[in-house]
Amino acid sequence: MIVSAVTHKGEFAAWAFPLSRSRRYDYDMTKSLVASIAVVTLAFGAITLGSTAHAAEAPVVAAACDASGPHTDFKGTDIRMRNKPGGDEVGWASQGDCAYLMQTDPGPRIDCPDGSNTTAWHLVRNERTGVVGYVSACFL
Repeated sequence: MIVSAVTHKGEFAAWAFPLSRSRRYDYDMTKSLVASIAVVTLAFGAITLGSTAHAAEAPVVAAACDASGPHTDFKGTDIRMRNKPGGDEVGWASQGDCAYLMQTDPGPRIDCPDGSNTTAWHLVRNERTGVVGYVSACFL
């Protein structure tokens, strides 16, 4: 006897069981097994769908900054966020993450990737990670 089902992810699964000598026993066992599989699949699907719906409310990838408020996109990869201008690392940001600008302070001079240099450091909050820290103006 082969029992098959489609999982909550849309994948096909099949199980093979040896037949007994009694067809009535096989019918009852098949019915019981299919019912058990259905209950487990539905329960697992409900749990998975519930967590998927929740995950969809909090996207992992940050969208581009909206036009309202003092926002800008980070420019560059593996941008270090620091506890003070030129200080210790408290987090990081990536190209396209949205930075909420809080204030600007002077700090150590940084040579920017475009060949310029600056002493401006911005205190920002990375909207994707929630980390608050200073970033050189080179990367905003």
